[in-house]
Amino acid sequence: MKGDTKEELKSLLKGKSSFDAPMAKYTSLGVGGRADALVFPQDEEDLREILQFAKERAIPYYILGNGTNVVVRDRGLRGIVISLCRGFRRVRIIGREDEEVLIDAEAGVNLKHLVRFTRERNLTGLEAFTGIPGTVGGALAMNAGAFGSEMRDVVKSVTMMEGTGSVMIKERRKLRFNYRNLVLSKGSIILRGILGVTEARGGEVVAKLKDFRRLRFQSQPRNMPTAGSIFKNPKGTPAGQLIDELGLKGHRIGNARVSEKHGNFIVNEGDATAAEVLALMAFIRDEVYEKRGIRLTPEVHIIGEG
Repeated sequence: MKGDTKEELKSLLKGKSSFDAPMAKYTSLGVGGRADALVFPQDEEDLREILQFAKERAIPYYILGNGTNVVVRDRGLRGIVISLCRGFRRVRIIGREDEEVLIDAEAGVNLKHLVRFTRERNLTGLEAFTGIPGTVGGALAMNAGAFGSEMRDVVKSVTMMEGTGSVMIKERRKLRFNYRNLVLSKGSIILRGILGVTEARGGEVVAKLKDFRRLRFQSQPRNMPTAGSIFKNPKGTPAGQLIDELGLKGHRIGNARVSEKHGNFIVNEGDATAAEVLALMAFIRDEVYEKRGIRLTPEVHIIGEG
């Protein structure tokens, strides 16, 4: 991206921007090259300006939440990376529908904050998402889930902005959720979700949160850079179990290593490259297919130039 283009983009925004941004700094796995531009729109008007700018100049754009569940290749990203995690952070109760309390959560709201919001108001329905280090927008786009719960179980509607800048609301009955995916039209950006939860009894919420946190602590690596679950679970046997049964825990390529705690997590031991992570993923995939005849599909999004 040329210098005058960068200056023009910067001048459009009320929010912050960064150029030649090291994506390793902005992703939970801590790998990846530089992005031409990383922008943090402050509001819908800001976002619309960015999309119009990109459209007029045929510049590609990518959506980034908290940078979890993504692997950016080592040569980085050409175009504009858009993150809503600094501007779209409002969460509020907007009313009731039958027995449900309706929560309006913008795309940049951290799931940790959302779960705390419901806990403080003794509302139940989101406890399973505790410990997932993403945003509402990312969780909706991926139909994030854990312990038998998924975002599609609680969502009532999703508001999104099309690549043209127009805003539309889709009710739950018109949303098509798959395993770890919400089907969106190309270029669409999730702005917010309306979620339905219910009032809890006594200490129900706190008890559930303790149970889910204990399960995460026991089964998932902590305090090391990861991108979350690397592969989607195939039918029949969880990916982590397959990897464990084949003795692949602890296997490493360079500084990328399969976690000893959970086979479906790859940890960055400090200086891993995206190439090492992707090579380790390919090794795992080939081993599982060769020995079990099962094709593993990545759950993480792999973006950027190799």
